[in-house]
Amino acid sequence: MADNTQIIDVPIGPAVVEFGDTSPITFDITKGGIVFTANFSKQDITVDQFGDTPVKSILKGGTCQLAVPFALHDLEKLNRVTPGSVYAEDATNPDEVKKRLNVYAKAGFDLLKAAEKVVVKPTTPGTTPNDYITIPLGSPMPEIQWTYNSDNERVANIIIAGYPDKDGLLYFLGDEAVTITGAV
Repeated sequence: MADNTQIIDVPIGPAVVEFGDTSPITFDITKGGIVFTANFSKQDITVDQFGDTPVKSILKGGTCQLAVPFALHDLEKLNRVTPGSVYAEDATNPDEVKKRLNVYAKAGFDLLKAAEKVVVKPTTPGTTPNDYITIPLGSPMPEIQWTYNSDNERVANIIIAGYPDKDGLLYFLGDEAVTITGAV
């Protein structure tokens, strides 16, 4: 009988993404994997006596980004994540609802004003809220690249940039129900 006490449990598998504070929409059909990236930047401090060798480093800030390769042709959902877009339907014939999404090229759109809560929820068995990633203020911008052939799916890559909230919180990993008092 095998000794399973030393099993290394490395999670894999797909996830869904919820975008929105009050009425979240769910991006549940993806192609290529949802990718969360978080980075910090630093300033190396040098002095003449040590040349280019840093004597210490100062944290300058952090960024986070989420890439969601949405694989459905859902114009209504794309409207929710496309800055400055307008969506309309003509349901005169309920069996053949006509849909349209206008995307305008207007400079100066404030992405922070469009930011809402984003939650990544893995869908593999055994997943708990401890496995979630939450961006309290995430602003989306789609990067659509639809290839029309018989070999490729049409994917709208939704890139969500995270912004710090009023307390400076950029993102958190784990269960939202856990309270942490005091910021760093």
